[in-house]
Amino acid sequence: MFRGKLSEIVSKDPALQKYPETVRRGLAWLAQTPLHILPMGKLVLDGEQLFVNKQEYVTKAPEEVILESHRKYVDIQFMLCGREWMGWCPCTPKLPVQTPYDEEKDVMFYPPEVMPFWASGAASPQKFELSCGEFAIFAPEDVHASQIYVEKPETVQKIVVKCRV
Repeated sequence: MFRGKLSEIVSKDPALQKYPETVRRGLAWLAQTPLHILPMGKLVLDGEQLFVNKQEYVTKAPEEVILESHRKYVDIQFMLCGREWMGWCPCTPKLPVQTPYDEEKDVMFYPPEVMPFWASGAASPQKFELSCGEFAIFAPEDVHASQIYVEKPETVQKIVVKCRV
């Protein structure tokens, strides 16, 4: 997991070298594109290697979130407008699985008890706020959740860049 502000990150940042080249291309695309004028929905940048989904939704209560991980893609989640809590924990074989891995959709879901990151004082798993101009990168080894309201539900716009491993 990696997070930062897009305005402060250059795609050649040494910390990003552990990620596939598609991640650096995705960050460069985010930095060079007028994101506010993009239409909602999917935009293909490089076939199945790199594509984008611009989303708008209302943030939810923690107990309504879905915890997930992927095997084929790294997610770059960039907050265009609004803010939300995100949660993260390492994906280990010991974690209970709610819905087994779906090869076609590249997703596995976990039950809520895996990540009680909204509980006060929780040291691990981690939770953090993602605000306008910030992004988080989730690799296949990262179980993650998003779309959780900070104080109350609000409409947000987020861009998720899917980068093939």
